[in-house]
Amino acid sequence: MKINTAFWRDVRFLKWAGQIAFLFLLFNIVSNFISQAINNLNATNLPFSWRFLGTTPGVLISEGFVTYPESGLQALQVGMANMLRITLSGIFVATILGTVIGVARLSKNWVVQRSSTGLVETIRNIPLLVQIFFWQAVILSFPRPEEYDRGEMIFDISAKGIAFPWLDAQETSWLFGVWFILSFIAARRIFKWRVSVMESEGREAYPGIASFVTFIVWNIGGWFGGYKAVGVIGFAASLLSDGFELLPRIGIQSLIIFIGFYYSYKYISKEIKRTRSAENRGILTDDDIFKIIMAGLLVLILAIGLFLPFGITISDFLVGDEPFFKADWGIPQFLDGVQNRLNWELTGEPFTLSYPEIIQAGQSKFSRYSPDVGKVMSVGYFATWMGVILYTSVFISEVVRSGIMAVAKGQSEAGLSLGLKRSSLLRLIVLPQALRIMLPPMGNQYLNLAKNTSLGIAVAFPEIVAVGQTIYNQEGQTVAVFLIWMAFYSTVSLILSSIINYYNRKMKMVER
Repeated sequence: MKINTAFWRDVRFLKWAGQIAFLFLLFNIVSNFISQAINNLNATNLPFSWRFLGTTPGVLISEGFVTYPESGLQALQVGMANMLRITLSGIFVATILGTVIGVARLSKNWVVQRSSTGLVETIRNIPLLVQIFFWQAVILSFPRPEEYDRGEMIFDISAKGIAFPWLDAQETSWLFGVWFILSFIAARRIFKWRVSVMESEGREAYPGIASFVTFIVWNIGGWFGGYKAVGVIGFAASLLSDGFELLPRIGIQSLIIFIGFYYSYKYISKEIKRTRSAENRGILTDDDIFKIIMAGLLVLILAIGLFLPFGITISDFLVGDEPFFKADWGIPQFLDGVQNRLNWELTGEPFTLSYPEIIQAGQSKFSRYSPDVGKVMSVGYFATWMGVILYTSVFISEVVRSGIMAVAKGQSEAGLSLGLKRSSLLRLIVLPQALRIMLPPMGNQYLNLAKNTSLGIAVAFPEIVAVGQTIYNQEGQTVAVFLIWMAFYSTVSLILSSIINYYNRKMKMVER
């Protein structure tokens, strides 16, 4: 006997109604919060505005690709670039250092094992901000540059930072930079090819040596002129730029809408295809239906929104004519920049070596190195860089150690029984299996490193938080700057998470 249940008591109705009600509640809370903040600003004669992004802030930034920014937007871009300098280099160095420390903690050598354990226990139990202050104090303990120090030098440490030689980019540096990136792709393909030979033929194929030789030979050939072949990318960019300039404003919106519909279609098709497996038997659950409807609803909102005034503003901004931002780096301008940088008609060496030079010395606080030659790690940069790298590396070492210990002991015994050396055993058997376990927590440490760079404000390092604070103290646009902070850090975190999730899915074991 079938019992008719009222629809408001049906579990499917309650699930949908609850989720929709939560979305409306969340939207209402956020909109009320923003409205209240804007009203409060209006009451203090500081109405909410984005115009400060297009006006000259009149501030000096101690380091970055621009020290006297022409607009608030450019000042924030300098802060973003400084933050990314520490984040990208820090992830690379912290991963290597953390892996070494993690392996050292598993060493059978008593001195190595105890010293690495002591390092981990010391660094992870001291607050990161204290460590940043410590490294700042270390640099400030060195003497200031004196008059007899004037002139070029190879290497120098003083209370003004650490100076060392550096490669100065020339006109063709962009061409060689792209060539250098391609060398990693070529080396990786050679590595995979030699590994496949080793697995199929059962002989030593030396994949590491082959990929390293490929990397060296590729870049040597590029240095002597091969890199100019990259200029074809610049030619393609010029054609795309001409196409965007011919495209009307409505075409920009239509293109974005088309891309949104395309990826929405792919997502919905993927979800439906997944339900056709033998396990799901083609039955869509309530959650599946909800996700499909939300994907279609979001792309519909995108399509409608892009033809409202805000959408027109976005399309103007993409081509560089938006009046509030005064952007000169819309899509056509960006592509023109690519074409100019990747121009195969450029000649000369891509880089020249320059040495640091002290141009002002003495006990004055204004003693400094030349900003035009060599490279100087400022006190703030060095303190922040060392602090976040060491702090993150000890946590990565624990991730590496736990990942290695999670691999079954029988795997190591089987490798040793085949005659593998311990180094080969670790590289070929243990680490590839441990990496599947290590990736998710490693991603969390990368996110922590990116966000911990904001502590650079304590040592006057001009990352995005420090620059933003200076701007909102001057302009009074606190809410606008906070929104930019949140959008930037969310974007960086989502990009890092997407990369980690991609490799996590790629490394996932295929189950039958």
